[in-house]
Amino acid sequence: MTEKNILSSEAFANVSIEFPIQFDLKIIYLTAEAQNLESELASLLAALSIPCSLIQGISTPGKKYGKLGARVTIASQDMMDSLYAGVAKLPGVKFAL
Repeated sequence: MTEKNILSSEAFANVSIEFPIQFDLKIIYLTAEAQNLESELASLLAALSIPCSLIQGISTPGKKYGKLGARVTIASQDMMDSLYAGVAKLPGVKFAL
């Protein structure tokens, strides 16, 4: 595979996600701006009716960034889109995968 294919969406042109799917949502956030991120994420998941079996995070005192993970089960593409749109709006979130 060439570098061009790796960096372009062409590499995933024929790939589809089969729902439902369970995965670990990973969030990187600014610790100073996300004091209640765990509870805000739990509220978002509940509002979207997304089952979550585990939420855990790591935030070291004095560090700029923390990480939070949640094991979620997503039933549809619309639900996945809503999840990532909602996570992007949470205070302090810099990245979600």
